[in-house]
Amino acid sequence: MKRERKSQANILARECIAQALLQLIKEKPLSAITVSELTQRAGVSRMTFYRNYRSKEEIFSLHLRDIFIKYEEEDRQQQLKGIYYDRAHMLHCFKYWYEYREFFDGLIHCGFGNIFLDYLTQYVQQKWLDETASPKEYYKLSGFAGALYNIYISWASGGYRESLDEIAGVLDSIYGT
Repeated sequence: MKRERKSQANILARECIAQALLQLIKEKPLSAITVSELTQRAGVSRMTFYRNYRSKEEIFSLHLRDIFIKYEEEDRQQQLKGIYYDRAHMLHCFKYWYEYREFFDGLIHCGFGNIFLDYLTQYVQQKWLDETASPKEYYKLSGFAGALYNIYISWASGGYRESLDEIAGVLDSIYGT
């Protein structure tokens, strides 16, 4: 029980640190943000920061990992059938990302969009490749992950004007479901 409380407190501290970083990067460049300033904004100690992270940049990576873990759990619970590029999967994907748009926007604003692309590519390949997959399938899925990423970036930079259904439709038109 004590370990569970400690774990919950740690999760909360990490969330506070990530939210504080998102606030601060709206005010100044990441390189100008100090750990002291970050922990003060988050309401945690410097010791808590260093127990969880080695650098400010690692906040993005670990928070993104947590977002993808939650996505994977949610995806598994939905038990969606079909192929990776079908409308149901795309609607779920973009809806989920839209919920985390503040984080993704901050990540991209700081020049760490490549971390998002790396996690996305790993997730797509892990979910849709099996041990019998050909190199061609590997490349197709890598390209698909890149398309997802770039469509999201374009959607975000346009202010999310299009509906989720319209964005999913873009992939429909590319992959032809």
